[in-house]
Amino acid sequence: MLTISAERLRAITVKIFMATGAPEDSAGLMGDALVNSNLAGHDSHGVLRIPAYVASIQKGAMFPAARPAIIAETATTALVDGRWTFGHLAAHYATDVAVKKAKENRISLVSIVRCHHIGRLGEWAEQAAREDVIAIVTVGGGGSGRTAPYGGAAGAIGTNPISFGVPAGEMPMMVVDIATSAIAEGKIQVARAKNADLPPGTILDKHGQPSVKPSEFYDGGVLLPFGGHKGYSIGMVVELLCGALAPGNLYSDKGAHGAAIIVGIDTKTFRPDGSYGSVADHLLRNVKATPPAPGFSEVLLPGEPELRAREQRLREGIPVPEATWDAIVEAGRRVGLDVTAVV
Repeated sequence: MLTISAERLRAITVKIFMATGAPEDSAGLMGDALVNSNLAGHDSHGVLRIPAYVASIQKGAMFPAARPAIIAETATTALVDGRWTFGHLAAHYATDVAVKKAKENRISLVSIVRCHHIGRLGEWAEQAAREDVIAIVTVGGGGSGRTAPYGGAAGAIGTNPISFGVPAGEMPMMVVDIATSAIAEGKIQVARAKNADLPPGTILDKHGQPSVKPSEFYDGGVLLPFGGHKGYSIGMVVELLCGALAPGNLYSDKGAHGAAIIVGIDTKTFRPDGSYGSVADHLLRNVKATPPAPGFSEVLLPGEPELRAREQRLREGIPVPEATWDAIVEAGRRVGLDVTAVV
């Protein structure tokens, strides 16, 4: 396991994507988004993704110089065309649109189509929450996937993640970011890179039998929903929101039918006096004051583990498995960049 500073990983990410033809600002946003995922402790959505994105660009499936744009809009809604550029760029742009409309009209609903993988959804929920806008971000609806429905032994839906960004006053914002599958597919990639087993109850092999081996997932296995029928039900809500409400199938020139949905809610919607923050702080502090159960030292709020991981990794560096580093070095080589020389 290597340990690399956040600054160096960001510089490497920016240089690799600029070498593929991305403008400096787009490459910079990708550097921020991917490294922020590593800093939050979600390596599944961090620099591990660089080789796959480079491969997509080289295959002509992703256009690094493209810019997202609004296709249609009303005062409270917008349909954003990701134009098959970086999904992170499209999500950042769409979140800005959702925040602006929520601040002007109290609430907003934005969908993104023709969009690649948008990374850690918490990144965009946090972006909105920093502007005092409550955000709900979700993506899915492809109509097929590697997650089995409850009681099923074959994939039918995606990991269908959902994230909530909820601002507070003096307290840190609360961020919820979960896949509705028992584990995100990217975390299987991390386990494979580390040659580690998966937690029990997360996947089935191609024969429908429980497994903990990442290799068996990639050999025709499927993910399970989290929490049995409850996680499956939430996953199905995401499937319909992003597959039926959002018009991804109408913009499926590359065969991708899924889409993203972003909901923005201004914190002043029902509290124009600005009291939202103090009330939110009271509720958060009340939960934090709960006596810990045996085996726990304290009660953590959603988002606190990520905040603590960020502090530690900024101080100590980001752990990167050798297999991930080798793949990044090879991706750099394919675009004419010596990653090992980037400092």
